[in-house]
Amino acid sequence: MPTFNRVDMVQRAIRSVLAQDYPHFELLVVDDASTDATWDTLNRVYADEPRVRLFRQDRGQGACAARNLAIAQAKGEFVTGLDDDDEFLPNRLSSLYQAYDDQYAFVCSSYFWDYGTIRKQLYPEAAVVGLNELLDVHCLSNQVLVKRSRILAQGGFDIQLAAFQDYDMWIRLVAAYGKALRLAEATYVVHVGHELGRITTSPKRLAAQSYFVEKHLPLMNERNKQNQQFYRLVMEQQQLSFGRLLFFCRYGLWSTKIRYYLKQKLQWAIKFRQQLLSKGVKGLFSKK
Repeated sequence: MPTFNRVDMVQRAIRSVLAQDYPHFELLVVDDASTDATWDTLNRVYADEPRVRLFRQDRGQGACAARNLAIAQAKGEFVTGLDDDDEFLPNRLSSLYQAYDDQYAFVCSSYFWDYGTIRKQLYPEAAVVGLNELLDVHCLSNQVLVKRSRILAQGGFDIQLAAFQDYDMWIRLVAAYGKALRLAEATYVVHVGHELGRITTSPKRLAAQSYFVEKHLPLMNERNKQNQQFYRLVMEQQQLSFGRLLFFCRYGLWSTKIRYYLKQKLQWAIKFRQQLLSKGVKGLFSKK
């Protein structure tokens, strides 16, 4: 678990790991040179917890470097991750471990997006996902259970990526070890309520997407390339004409593309929905 300046959220994340019904784990938390009370708090609260190991990077190197440090220091055969603003449900580790099969590159699961007042389950169907499907769209999750040796053989997470780090790693693993297994039960919670105002068109994120596509271009067919181009269009919040919608729908994922087209036509409804998900019905009429 990498962490940076999230002293309260990281404690919630850690509690969710310590509450697992699977007992045989170690939790490695890497503080990426936080400037708030995160490091002092971690040492004060978890110094006597034998299942938690704490590390700190003297200078900020990013989440990928923090993950790589933890993986290098891990003692187990398997590794999985948790972002410091997210949490595990109690059967997360046991369900992934029981489902693990060496014929797959790794195992992951469906997950919840928690908007603050409402939770939405993403990818609720079990699936075996191959490279071609994965190059179309990130249809797995941001965390997986995988053999540590496989991550190390791939050289760890790419520290040059400011975004898409997990997507990049899953593609490399699937390319090297075969299809991935996705479970239908959601055992991971992604908290996005505090991120609804985040600007996804930042230069760093756009540059990372360009780097990501160029890196994996040799693996892509025409369908993959066009679907990645569509994702770029979404990131840049470009207008999508009806003619371009028909063009992109030739390459599948038509429901996603139609939703984006309709979203542009109903911006007021989208903003209302975001506020409803974040604040709830009562929050819409609050003066705060």
